[in-house]
Amino acid sequence: MWNRNRVRASAFITLLLVQIITPLAMINVSASPQTNITTNVDLDLLTEIGIHPSGDVENGWIEPSKALSQINLLYRNANVIPLDSWVEWTESSNYIQGWYVITHTFPIPTEWKSELQESGIDCYSYLPPNGFHCEIKGHTVEQLDDLNVEGIFQLDSVDKVREDLVRGLLGQETNSYNPYAVEDFARVNLMLSGEELPEGTYSHRSIKVNSHDGRFATLTVNADSFRWLVMQGEIEWVETSPYFLPSNTVGAGIIHADDIKDSTKMNNAVAGWNGLDGSGIIVTVADSGIDNGVNNSGMHPDFADHITGILSWPNPNCAWSSPGVPGPSCDDGAEDDNQMAQGNGHGTHVAGSVLGDGTHSNGAIVGVAPEANLLFHAWEQNGCFGCGIPNNLVDMLDLASENGSRIHTNSWGAPYAGVYTTSSAQIDEGTVKHDEIVVLFAAGNDGTDADSNGEVDLDSLGSPSTAKNSITIGASENYRPIYGGNADNISGMAGFSSRGPTDDGRTKPDFVAPGTFILSTFSRSAGTGACWDVVNSSYCYMGGTSMATPIAAGATALLLQHLIENRGVANPSSALVKAIYGANSHDMMGQFSSPTNGAGEAVPNPHEGLGLLNMWSSKDASFVDYESLSTSDDRGWSFNVPAAAQDLQLALAYNDPKSTPGAGTHLVNDLDLSVKDPSGTWTHLSDDLNNLRMLNFSSPTAGTWEVHVVGTSVPDGPQFFSLALNADYSLTNLTLDADFDGVEDDDDDCPLTFGNSTNDRVGCIDTDGDGYSNPDGVWTTANGADALISVKTQWVDQDGDGYGDNPAPAFQPDGCTITAGTSTTDRFGCPDADSDGYSDPDGGWTIASGADSCPAVVGISSVDRNGCPDEDSDGVSDPDPSGTNGSVWTVANGADAYLGDSSQWIDTDGDTYGDNPPPATTGDSCPATSGTSTLDRYGCTDTDSDGWSDPDGSWTIANGADAFMNEPTQWVDTDGDGYGDNSGGVNPDHCPSIAGTSSQMGHLGCPDTDGDGYWDSDDDFPSDGTQWVDDDDDGYGENPAGNNPDLCPTVQGFSNQDRKGCPDTDGDGYSDEDLSGTNGPVWTTVDGADIWPSDTTQWADSDGDGYGDNSAGTNGDACPSTSGTSTADRIGCLDSDGDSYSNADIGWTIEDGADAFPSDASEWSDFDLDGLADQGGEDACPNHAGSSIHDRLGCPDTDGDGYSDADSGWTFANGADVFNSDPTQWNDTDSDGYGDEETGNLADDCPNVWGDSWRNNTLGCLDTDQDGWADQEDAQPDESTQWSDIDGDGYGDNLAGVMPDACPSVAGNSTLGNRMGCLDDDGDGWDNDNDAIDDNPTQWLDQDGDGYGDNATGLEPDSCPGVAGNSTIDRFGCIDNDGDGISNESDSFPDDPTRSQDTDGDGFDDLEDNCIDVIGNSTIDRIGCRDTDGDGYSDVTLPVGNSAGWNVSNGADAFPLEPSQWSDNDGDGYGDNASGFQADDCPNEEGYSNINEFGCPDGDNDGTSQDDDAFPDDSTQWSDADGDGFGDNQNGTEPDACISVIGTSTIDRYGCPDEDGDGASDLNDLWLGDNSQWFDSDGDGYGDQESGTMGDSCPLTFGTSSQGTKHGCLDTDGDLWADIEDEFPTEDSQWLDSDGDGWGDNQTAGSYKLDHWPNDPLKNAGEAEMTCSSPPEIDLASSGQFTFTCTITTQMSSAGVRVEWQSMSSVSADSNIQVLTFNSETGSTQTVSFAGNANSLGDYNLIITAKEPGSDVAMDTVSLSLVVEDSRIVDEIVDDQTDLINKALREPFVQAALGGLVLFVLMGALIIRGKSNTIKRNIERREHAQVVLKNRFNNQAVSDEIRRVEFGLNRDIPPPPPGF
Repeated sequence: MWNRNRVRASAFITLLLVQIITPLAMINVSASPQTNITTNVDLDLLTEIGIHPSGDVENGWIEPSKALSQINLLYRNANVIPLDSWVEWTESSNYIQGWYVITHTFPIPTEWKSELQESGIDCYSYLPPNGFHCEIKGHTVEQLDDLNVEGIFQLDSVDKVREDLVRGLLGQETNSYNPYAVEDFARVNLMLSGEELPEGTYSHRSIKVNSHDGRFATLTVNADSFRWLVMQGEIEWVETSPYFLPSNTVGAGIIHADDIKDSTKMNNAVAGWNGLDGSGIIVTVADSGIDNGVNNSGMHPDFADHITGILSWPNPNCAWSSPGVPGPSCDDGAEDDNQMAQGNGHGTHVAGSVLGDGTHSNGAIVGVAPEANLLFHAWEQNGCFGCGIPNNLVDMLDLASENGSRIHTNSWGAPYAGVYTTSSAQIDEGTVKHDEIVVLFAAGNDGTDADSNGEVDLDSLGSPSTAKNSITIGASENYRPIYGGNADNISGMAGFSSRGPTDDGRTKPDFVAPGTFILSTFSRSAGTGACWDVVNSSYCYMGGTSMATPIAAGATALLLQHLIENRGVANPSSALVKAIYGANSHDMMGQFSSPTNGAGEAVPNPHEGLGLLNMWSSKDASFVDYESLSTSDDRGWSFNVPAAAQDLQLALAYNDPKSTPGAGTHLVNDLDLSVKDPSGTWTHLSDDLNNLRMLNFSSPTAGTWEVHVVGTSVPDGPQFFSLALNADYSLTNLTLDADFDGVEDDDDDCPLTFGNSTNDRVGCIDTDGDGYSNPDGVWTTANGADALISVKTQWVDQDGDGYGDNPAPAFQPDGCTITAGTSTTDRFGCPDADSDGYSDPDGGWTIASGADSCPAVVGISSVDRNGCPDEDSDGVSDPDPSGTNGSVWTVANGADAYLGDSSQWIDTDGDTYGDNPPPATTGDSCPATSGTSTLDRYGCTDTDSDGWSDPDGSWTIANGADAFMNEPTQWVDTDGDGYGDNSGGVNPDHCPSIAGTSSQMGHLGCPDTDGDGYWDSDDDFPSDGTQWVDDDDDGYGENPAGNNPDLCPTVQGFSNQDRKGCPDTDGDGYSDEDLSGTNGPVWTTVDGADIWPSDTTQWADSDGDGYGDNSAGTNGDACPSTSGTSTADRIGCLDSDGDSYSNADIGWTIEDGADAFPSDASEWSDFDLDGLADQGGEDACPNHAGSSIHDRLGCPDTDGDGYSDADSGWTFANGADVFNSDPTQWNDTDSDGYGDEETGNLADDCPNVWGDSWRNNTLGCLDTDQDGWADQEDAQPDESTQWSDIDGDGYGDNLAGVMPDACPSVAGNSTLGNRMGCLDDDGDGWDNDNDAIDDNPTQWLDQDGDGYGDNATGLEPDSCPGVAGNSTIDRFGCIDNDGDGISNESDSFPDDPTRSQDTDGDGFDDLEDNCIDVIGNSTIDRIGCRDTDGDGYSDVTLPVGNSAGWNVSNGADAFPLEPSQWSDNDGDGYGDNASGFQADDCPNEEGYSNINEFGCPDGDNDGTSQDDDAFPDDSTQWSDADGDGFGDNQNGTEPDACISVIGTSTIDRYGCPDEDGDGASDLNDLWLGDNSQWFDSDGDGYGDQESGTMGDSCPLTFGTSSQGTKHGCLDTDGDLWADIEDEFPTEDSQWLDSDGDGWGDNQTAGSYKLDHWPNDPLKNAGEAEMTCSSPPEIDLASSGQFTFTCTITTQMSSAGVRVEWQSMSSVSADSNIQVLTFNSETGSTQTVSFAGNANSLGDYNLIITAKEPGSDVAMDTVSLSLVVEDSRIVDEIVDDQTDLINKALREPFVQAALGGLVLFVLMGALIIRGKSNTIKRNIERREHAQVVLKNRFNNQAVSDEIRRVEFGLNRDIPPPPPGF
């Protein structure tokens, strides 16, 4: 009890604590999140100009853990506030109004943006991954929640600014050079949040609006107005206006453009295709200018005849002369002149690369598309390249589109290093707006290797080449090797080409083209400074991405022409061009042999993008264009890749909506690419950065592939796209191909079955791939189906014999197409009466043609005649002298002369040897010559009768012919030396295998190398013909007359110098002394014997000084003819002073080592010959002669000043001479090259400080700026061009130097007008004397003196700088007659100060005009607004920005194009005026009916009013004539196929009679009255519903199976069991195998592999015993026939036994196989008989085996012995008994009796053999007939009519129903 109470008390206390803690916890949960300011922008920099992060929650400055999600901005990942926490966290109102970023759950549905717009929320910029920047107009949080808004925040001012703009306004150095941002003033580009500038912009005194168009504006601001702008919600982004610069044939060949210009190559590729030249394509080139700028006779001849137009774009930011008139200061024309420091002649060169036609070079120098038309936009104005470029780049595309241009190429940009700018956004907007224009931009020329690592650095891409939708071109190397390393490798990138990626990680450039040493046209108005090399005044070489881009533009003109003219694509999109390039671009190898350096990297990479353009392969691309996707959509296509196809490359491209520069990444719509190969393997390319994507597959597998484009996230859609493949594949839209066979359903005859047929039907199963479909239940061979579905070359078989009617080379062509037959040998499918394979002869096919010569008897002969008996199966028929089997045929006709021998059949020369050569039996090698040879060959001439044939022209001794044809004891001479190999024959060869000439010592025919008659083995000197014996074995012969005779023949010796063969103890070749003549004659040292017999290196001493003459030997004498004692430098020479060094002589000098001091024994060497001995250390440089005396002795001293020259061991620090060629200087303390000696040459004025000053005679002092002036005398020590500054204002007095002082005696601060250093009070850089407005830092010039400065970008710039004026409102300084502040040109009433504006010029003052900006004529609801139909009611004005607009509810015309209608009270689009057009029949009730009456309710929007609609809720149906509930509209939902008959069918068609109610109409129901079955797709008699009556388990495959569980399936062996469950699918006698041992359960006797133990996997085969009777001995003199029997005993009650007699060549059997069946009736024992015929003598073993059919295991085997003799072979020995028999045989009676007996036996044998042959032939015929019948059965197409009669259905089988 106590424990229970304690538990209760604890629980109560816990509840109390929870009540206390919960409110505290809730306080923490609901509190606003902590501020967290994390951004990558330089806040310190922004702080300097007065911009700070707000730190507020509403700007997303919260801790990430509290955020709902994050939006990826340029400088930060902004934290999104959950919508339901907005009011609480921000402590703001529930109503939200202004510019906000709102988010949706990812991915954003495509329709969300439209839904927001319909609710009054206008959204513009997409911010990844799931937000839009939108203007919310007083919506509540609840309303936003209903619109699926999940999060919200506002952009902060620090999110909107490009840092480089701030640096410029602060006067700091910018990262990218741009003169439009200077201290406190800048021209800026804005991207607006919407389309309106902030209120007060125009009236702000520090802002000038240069232009405003849509979401883009260009303004001139100062720092104050800049700060004001970024605080406004209407401003999304601010950056400096771009400063554009130019991005400064063989090239066409490198990208294969020349190939597609070649008509022959194009026509060879596809017949009818023409070569391309750009005809019909207008290309806009936007650049500096074009030659003389006017299309007249002075224009460059290469353009003159194909210019569409030339437009000079005036400077939009310049003060124009008057409205609409820019004046020469703002527009100097389109001439490509020499005013520009960079890019002289740039535009003319670019245009020539695109479309110059080579007129001026006689066709030698042409552009890529020489017949394209040129529209030129000239930018350069008064020496400023990009000053004419419009502030909104969309304007240039608008104008190009208006003039029909398809290409806009731009070789210019601003160096922004990968940044996405407002210019990039403008290009993306323009390319979406004009998707038919291909826009190209040069990547830029800012490629460098700053870190010197051998690879060009990344991130140098210019703008607007960072745009997503334009094609950005990088420069590869051209091939002009004469110009060196920049143009000698077409696989490498140009080093200057700017590299990607973009700052958000996108791959750029897109592609590359050659851009070095490009030869093109040149402006005759320009200088040649920009040319890389000059050809003449009309042509030069230039380089840069500027030159690569026009080559790509020209190629694009060719591609567009090809698509339009050759491919029939009327309006190809720019995305399609980009996709085709992506699918066909070539991955370059790079020029550095490295897979990780530059272009060597695999594509795509930031160096070459997707690679080098390849125009030749681009021509064959397959593609789809203008397809679209929304979020989560999938579009797919299938295509078939053949075997051994080239690498497969696919590319997806699309024009993505513009992004905002403030976003972190810039892809708006994300489409992904997926590919499935034939094996089902998917490859997914998921990429959320790029809108150009590529996949490559090496060695693609043959088969059907699929490619899918997936709308992963399409927030601003639908998104149109293009897809291209690099080969001409047929792309089938998978949404229109139900069976995925590549044939769209409308064209597919079998839309639900994958098929490949193309001829009789399309898209049906075609097993053999011959184009003809397999027959089925609907389509038979009579309809055109394939009669032979497994033979690709045959499809028709008229006579149904299984042989196709197509002639050769088709497979087994039918020789008798209208007559069934079984012949297979001479021809197929013709009658063959005897079934031997040879067809019977007929009128068109005779025996001579190959027909059967014995048509009534089976025969296999094929050599002499076809189809006749051939006993030995050698192909030659047996003789038929009586003509029994055909015509009379004897050996003379070609019949077999050797019956029983299959290897021989003819003997031409009659020598008993057959003509067939070996290995045939005793084949005659000389068939035309009778002969007796038997050993080397048979039947050839043998003169000496030794069995070896004589040699002849084709059979030589080398082949084995008789080498001694007239000597019977010799026949072989293996070595060919004339001595026979037979040792018992005449003159046998002692060395029969080696040719030889030896003749001595009884050894004949052996090798004798030296020809002395002695066999080499007997000869001691086999190579010396003068010596052959060496008894003492010392190598010297004993023949004194021979070579090198032995002088000591009795003793072995090896001396070889003084004499041969005598003892030589030390082995030096000199013999020992022999004073007694023991070994030969007396021999002493005087004779030449060895003086040193124990020293191998010495033997003589000519001068007798004890040193041997051999200088290389022991103590060799260097002076052998002069006695001497020297030993040190050389031995045995004269040494006068006895110091062991020899005296010098002519051949041995002091330099060689001789004694330099021959009279002084203590000194001997002076290596350097300078007179100082090397001994004792006297010479400091013993190896070098010298005269130095001060620092050291005896060393080199070049200048003779006593100081030695420096060397490696003696440096300047040791005292060596620093100036070894100047005797006046020798020391240089500070090492600056000036000597320390004051009196010497060029003495150092600062000897202890390094320096190189030289001016003013001050030498060797510090000179930092290298101007020659010592720093202590230099006023500007860091500026090399200045050294004096008298007034000390920082500007040097040297007028030729940098920033020279124009007022050198007065300190000043001016910097401009080439006057520096003068007084400048307002600090604008212009000195007071030249500053017309010296108190305004933005103005300095005032030509007309009206007080307004001429600087167009300054404050209050004078718009009329040449005329004094007083206007102040529209512009400054222009004439204003009425003094209202508006200049006369802008004042509609220039003399009336109370009126000024009629903006639209419609005759109404703006104060009374309701539509100030629109010319209008309305008079009823509003004044002066547009009234299109002239009925007095104004047209609707849509709300824009903060303008509410004017709609129908305000009184606007509801029908602006119909003057008879203007009001529509119910808003249904039908007017209320009853007498007007299509008057509303229900004017007060909204409705949209338009068929029977107008404007009445129509719930399903089918056009029929609700009251008359039979299907009011179905927009596809409205009428039902028979009232069965199925509509009559055949294109609608469930259309009634039987409009006038009530019906209930729903499966095959709707609304037709269906008596059994199974859903299939009676017309198509094969089982009327049975509601469980209705169709039989495969026509096999089994219904498709497996669970229904006679259900088909394989409904799409014709089958005959009826046993087991699977009916109607394929049954190959015809045992009625389906292959899919038949364990033995090819054996008709077995189907089950219960124990899985491979033996069948069917116990029927004779069954294949019958398992006698079906449930025991270890036992299966049957058992039996066999005994056989022995055959009798055979005498071939009477007959070779014999018989024997075999008895088989088995205990198997039901079994088959196959008794087989194994065949052999010498014994033939009438039948080798007998099959027995054992059952209860036959008993366990049966006997079989075999008959055979012995063909030749011998003893044979006959092997008989007993097996079960289908089994390879013998149950028993018996071996029988057969003896065959021939009594006709008579032995010559005759005994008495034999003699008596012979005498008896001579009696006539006995002979007559024996003759009769022999005749009886022969007759009996013939009868037996004839019957045996008949039995054999009958068996063969029966077997052949079975084969023929089986073939016919397998190939027979069962008539559908017959099959339907069998099922009781005598009408046509309908096709499967739609969608079934």
